[in-house]
Amino acid sequence: MGKDIHSYVTFLLLICILLFSFETIEASKRILSFELIYRHSPRSPVYNPNLTDSQCFEESLRLSEDRFLQPNNVESMLVGHEITTIRPPIICYQTLYMVFVTIGTGNGTIGYHLNLDTGSHLSWTQCKPCINCYVQNEPYFNPLQSPSFVDISCSDQNPCPQSYYHCINSCCHYHIVYIDGSHTSGTLSKDNFGFHSSHGDHLEFIEGLVFGCSHDTHLIGDNHGYPSGLMALGLAEESFAKQLINHGSQGRFSYCLPPIGSNSISFLRFGSNIVQRGSVQTTPIVPIQGVFLYFITLNDISIGNKRLGFEPGMFARKPNGSGGFYVDSGAFITHLITPAFERVKKELRDHFRHKKLVEVDPQRYMTDLKICWLFQPSYESLMPSMTLHLQGAQMHIMWRQLFLIRRDKGIFCFAMLPQDSSSVLGAYQQANTRFTFDLLQSQLAFNPENCEHDSQP
Repeated sequence: MGKDIHSYVTFLLLICILLFSFETIEASKRILSFELIYRHSPRSPVYNPNLTDSQCFEESLRLSEDRFLQPNNVESMLVGHEITTIRPPIICYQTLYMVFVTIGTGNGTIGYHLNLDTGSHLSWTQCKPCINCYVQNEPYFNPLQSPSFVDISCSDQNPCPQSYYHCINSCCHYHIVYIDGSHTSGTLSKDNFGFHSSHGDHLEFIEGLVFGCSHDTHLIGDNHGYPSGLMALGLAEESFAKQLINHGSQGRFSYCLPPIGSNSISFLRFGSNIVQRGSVQTTPIVPIQGVFLYFITLNDISIGNKRLGFEPGMFARKPNGSGGFYVDSGAFITHLITPAFERVKKELRDHFRHKKLVEVDPQRYMTDLKICWLFQPSYESLMPSMTLHLQGAQMHIMWRQLFLIRRDKGIFCFAMLPQDSSSVLGAYQQANTRFTFDLLQSQLAFNPENCEHDSQP
């Protein structure tokens, strides 16, 4: 009898081990990708066909600037149980890309367009019951209709997962206040998410992902009904980037942005769905306590073949939380800390003066960029490139990603701006380069690629 019980228990253990191994293998084989929906593309729910490429550029530029109205250090902004994030207000027109996901199971399954943000810690959508919700075109998520939905519970013995959540009535709550007065609050929850897989329209479902179920959200400005929330890919443990490590992402996600104005489709890829071709370089990601952005080390800049020779520490993170250089696909164009921007602008001014190009007043041409020139015949041969000298790597930015060409007005402008607190590599300069973020190795890999060919999931 004892031997029979022992054999039965052993059999059950073997079955459990086999099931666990099968699930582990299946997770490692899972191939995930999201279509990146550029807000000015025909596939965007807020697409306006009446805008020209130049108008799209200027609108994106103006609205993207609000991303830089932010405190330098999230830790210094903690007040009681509230946390003011280092991110801007969450308004559709202030982000460049959205993704489409489903949340819930059964009759509670709803599809949502979410803003994509590589600098946020918590993904969220608006949920019923709504104490105060902004108007969105997609239905509010109803937790009662999704059998798989659960609130994340807490107690004195079982605290909330991070210090910036607080335990109320045995549930973990969040309250995020943004710099312009926008805010969102709700309960930390779990449910199943559906993503487009590598098999076309087929959805891949992942169980039990942590997200925020917001019941009280106020946004400054009009978002025109989209998006329905946020997908966070920052460095926090509860961001999707970290959570998907356990679901086949191998701790890696990647994107390749087509040039702004292109209607080509591109994808946010995870794990084995990432293919890096050609010359791949890597540079370390520098983690910073309380900050969820992907900081890397920028040492110097070259214009053409001329190295500018910035003093050590020009782009370093300062003790007061300012400074540093980070990669942000949500920022429209690159910003350089003001002294560095002025040095680069002087070098470009000297370069084009030597080439006998005529500098013009940007304000006269209704652009927010800071320095522009008139076209000359065969101007393309006169354009310099830029090299970012990173820790252990050199990132080359070709002239087409360095300047905005305004053929309608006969000018071209330097497509970067100054910024007082820090420097950021924006989407305009990231075009036609594949970026792969490896969270387990804490490194950023990049390689040149024609991103208009990144059209298959």
